[in-house]
Amino acid sequence: MRGTIWPLFTLLLGFSLLQMSNGLQGTLLAVRAGLEGFGGATTGLIMSGFFAGLSLGSFAAPRLIDGVGHIRTFAGLASLASAAALMHLAFINPWVWITVRICTGFAFAGLIIVTESWLNASVSSAKRGKLLAVYGMVGMAAGAAGQFMLNLGDPVEFILFVLVSIVMSLALVPISLTRIEGPRAEETQEPPSLKRLWGLSPYGAVAAALVGASIGTFYGLAPLFAQQIGYAQSQIALFIAAFTIGGLILQFPLGWLSDRVSRRGLGIVLALAGAVLMLVTFPFSAPSRMLLLVLGFAIGGLILPAQAIVIAHVNDRAPGSAILAVSGGLVLMQGIGAAVGPFIAGWLLDLIGPRGLPLALSAFQLAIFGWGIFRVVVRSDPETIERRSAPPLTAHPVEGDLSRDG
Repeated sequence: MRGTIWPLFTLLLGFSLLQMSNGLQGTLLAVRAGLEGFGGATTGLIMSGFFAGLSLGSFAAPRLIDGVGHIRTFAGLASLASAAALMHLAFINPWVWITVRICTGFAFAGLIIVTESWLNASVSSAKRGKLLAVYGMVGMAAGAAGQFMLNLGDPVEFILFVLVSIVMSLALVPISLTRIEGPRAEETQEPPSLKRLWGLSPYGAVAAALVGASIGTFYGLAPLFAQQIGYAQSQIALFIAAFTIGGLILQFPLGWLSDRVSRRGLGIVLALAGAVLMLVTFPFSAPSRMLLLVLGFAIGGLILPAQAIVIAHVNDRAPGSAILAVSGGLVLMQGIGAAVGPFIAGWLLDLIGPRGLPLALSAFQLAIFGWGIFRVVVRSDPETIERRSAPPLTAHPVEGDLSRDG
């Protein structure tokens, strides 16, 4: 496993810096929106803008990667995201922020597709769960670090917005200077297609959307939820970090387990456990602060690893010609879910108060469970054994000259 990860170190390093800055930016915007008095529904729309852009970018990014290569696509879109971060300072207006978040989401769609398609093309199915678990751990650790960066400045001031832009710009450095080559598929790549994704895995397509809704809702509105129940700025950062650290700690064990059991079955179990935990422990609007941190940790450990498990599940079923199509389709479904989720949860927050957040999250998790059970009844999961002997999707090594990448 070590020999697989080391050649991809610069890719994961650049991705981690992007996730760090994006983690800070999401919490910063939610807190600043609350200070500006935008309200739950409006804040939800701002957060949804990112995921709407993610959905749009999922169509354009695979064609861009196919045309200019993984490294150039990564560099160009990271630069776009860095510039967009500063636009929030220029115009304190919810509609402008929604538009800028769409642009940021568009850029991140390409950055995610670059990373995930590169990783999936570099490993066999038997090791995919563990590699994607490392990918998830890197992203979550960086996201947690980004939450603590909220304490480096006042959300009312400009410094935190500038810090977001600086870190995004630094993400360009490792991958721009690397000698590692992006993957090259021998087969002509299929264009992104929801029909193709559905044909490969109906469970994966729907679960990706619902996992996206859960994660997007938490990161988009948990800061506002914590603000409404009386948390200070530093405590909000701890709450978001607890959720992320929970996912970080359980990511690799669950990824390892997913290489040995049915990934779909594991996803079903995690969804049910997450829904039950929230329904049982959130019958009140303001749990104690220590209890809320523990719950955030536990819920993050159940929800966040599901993303990598769903990605691995779908890629187990995909041929080499569908590397970019699968990555684009999954990002699209995650983006759709994450765009709708915060809006629904924001409406519930306005309607019934802080309890609206856990209610929305439990509903999304129950939907994953129900859909998964239905798909188990309709179709078995034979890939659990077959994937162990499958080769990596690419026939080319990931090390080579930079000039070859597109």
